[in-house]
Amino acid sequence: MAQDPLKPKDDGKIRLPKVDAGMNKMPAPDVGGGKGSDDDNEPKGKEKDAAKKAEILARMRKRFDRCISAERDNRTEALDDIKFKSGDQWPAGTRAEREAERRPILTANYMPTFVHQITNDQRQNRPQINISPVGEKGDREAAKIYRGWIRAVERDSNADIAYDTAFDCAVTSGWGFWRIVSEYESPDSFDKVLRIRRVRNQFTVYLDPDRLQPEGSDAKYGFVTEMIPRHEFEDMYPDANPIPWTQNGVGEDSKNWADKDNIRVAEYYEIRMEHRDLVALSNGHIGWRDELHPDVLQAIADGKIQVIKERRAEVPKQTWYSATAVEILEEQPWPGRYIPIVECVGDEIDVQGKVKKSGVVRNAKDPQRMYNYWLTCETELIALAPKAPFIMEEGQVEGHEDRWKQANRKSYPYLLYKGVNLAGKPAPPPQRQQFAGVPTGVVQAKQGASQDMMGTTGIRFNATNQERMQDESGRAIRELRRTGDLGAFHYLDNLSRAQRHTGEILIDLAPSYLDTKRYATVLADDDSDELILIDPHAEKAYEERKNQQTGKTLKVFNPKVGKFSVTVTMGPSYATKRIEAAESMMAFAKAMPNTASMIADLIAKNQDWPGADEMARRLAKAVPANLLTPDQKDVPPQMQALLQSLDQQVKQLSAERQQLMTALNDRTADRAVAQDKVNKDFEAKLLQILQKADDATNKHVSNLADQLLSLAGKSAPASVNAGAPGATGNPTGEMTPGSENQQHG
Repeated sequence: MAQDPLKPKDDGKIRLPKVDAGMNKMPAPDVGGGKGSDDDNEPKGKEKDAAKKAEILARMRKRFDRCISAERDNRTEALDDIKFKSGDQWPAGTRAEREAERRPILTANYMPTFVHQITNDQRQNRPQINISPVGEKGDREAAKIYRGWIRAVERDSNADIAYDTAFDCAVTSGWGFWRIVSEYESPDSFDKVLRIRRVRNQFTVYLDPDRLQPEGSDAKYGFVTEMIPRHEFEDMYPDANPIPWTQNGVGEDSKNWADKDNIRVAEYYEIRMEHRDLVALSNGHIGWRDELHPDVLQAIADGKIQVIKERRAEVPKQTWYSATAVEILEEQPWPGRYIPIVECVGDEIDVQGKVKKSGVVRNAKDPQRMYNYWLTCETELIALAPKAPFIMEEGQVEGHEDRWKQANRKSYPYLLYKGVNLAGKPAPPPQRQQFAGVPTGVVQAKQGASQDMMGTTGIRFNATNQERMQDESGRAIRELRRTGDLGAFHYLDNLSRAQRHTGEILIDLAPSYLDTKRYATVLADDDSDELILIDPHAEKAYEERKNQQTGKTLKVFNPKVGKFSVTVTMGPSYATKRIEAAESMMAFAKAMPNTASMIADLIAKNQDWPGADEMARRLAKAVPANLLTPDQKDVPPQMQALLQSLDQQVKQLSAERQQLMTALNDRTADRAVAQDKVNKDFEAKLLQILQKADDATNKHVSNLADQLLSLAGKSAPASVNAGAPGATGNPTGEMTPGSENQQHG
């Protein structure tokens, strides 16, 4: 076998392994129920439980040690990257030497600027998780609700902080993490909700080193650890068994779990495969045999329902533990099929099966050190300019030595010297040697180091006037920026992959945590809230129900129906897009003033000032109706068929209305003719009645007149005789009794 050049030379001797305290075989713990035990009456279940926990702890310690061994090099280099970014950029030996000589040690730290060029671009163009329906039971409206629910989880979790922290770690040192955890909705609720939490220290997380996917979707186990001081551990877990510690260590199994002052507590996720029988029944049901209702099982036994297909499947079963090296503190089942730890990677290279991870700092260290060194040299040379030595004749400073020794540090108004004769001639006064300037090689080396930093990172951020023309167009500047962004685009792409996996985890966990009927709030793309009803017993993934009390339509969502896929879109946020749209609309309206009235409502709708929505609604009323009609190409085929059917019905109703109006108009004309005839008949009959009445009146008057004349003719002689003087019976001319009656008669 060839000698490994990276290892010390092998002399061929065989040596015994090193012996330490960890190799001492410890007796098995007394769990009760064994021979000679005082607890012979204890149930054997406790013995099995203790053996199972011991097996889990042994497996956990072994896996943790393997994670540390596999990631040691990456973690060492990543820690150095972080220190370098924070400003620790001079080697310790060089710094000590220069400090001893009181020489300058300058650091022009460009690393945070390079990192922020990438991270700030990500903050302006955040990836967004999208959900799409898959299969016949998937529903597009249900996918929208899923998307709104995930957006609500991100808002309630402040997930942008988790994403930004992990992305900054990935860009700086190669990788970062965030977590999905479950919490109770409120102190007085039994409902659990999902939250996205950040991992501030990336070194506290360990994932399965055998994983292949960059986001960790295929990991079988994972750790989130914390070193807790012993006194705090005793306060937090008073009944727990503290790990002992000795000067020689606590053995190979737990050397990474405790030291003199601290104890490691780990959250441990583990996925194990269990075998289950999947059946397809003749009634169309497909599911697990152990979940079938007893009545269905009896129907299968009686032959009423046939099992069409059946197979043995491996189903992941996940468990969460909180443990030390020697004791399991808590244990709970985790319903998901993924480890709820998401990794965001920077650069990832596989070298002979060993993965190396890095960020932008890794390859820019040497150019940054070179820049610091040449900057220090340049500064040092310029600083020494006023300290240039004086050229003088021997003996010229005699008697004034102290003043001349301080001439480079103090500003004297004058300096005295002695004139020394040389061959009978006075010597010239002392003169300072002139500073020749910073060597050109130092300046060029510094500029070269700056270019090397941009070359290793792929980021061009200091485009000065010398590097571009003053009259460059805006398009040229945007193209220059786009070219610079290409060198770091893979960081953003890796972040989008990690967020896509986050969406997959949330969708996988949704049926388990949205398992009770309740109201929930989801977010639309414009961040507006919408209330929905989660009903895990609904027949469809999405349906609408009308509230009998309020009369409003409520959206009902069942997360247990249908399958959905996750995609991620990258670009500016909704608010940024709306502002850009408003600015573009304003420019368009200025370029084409004739169209301003047609899009005025859209311009107002995209503004951010108060009352913009009310203004948009008012302006929309002035827009012609044909402009408000949606384009048919944007309408689904089913909706187009429905609209066509409704259009035909409207046309049919319009024709019927026209016929009815025509008939009504005809009837109105007939009625007018009939009414005129009635009026004329009435007038004629009224005239006849009046004529008859007039004739009758005239006839009656004529008869009365004749009667009066007749009466008047008969009574005239009697009256004459009666009124004569000396008439018989009443000589005075007065009326006798009974004459009045005769007159009236």
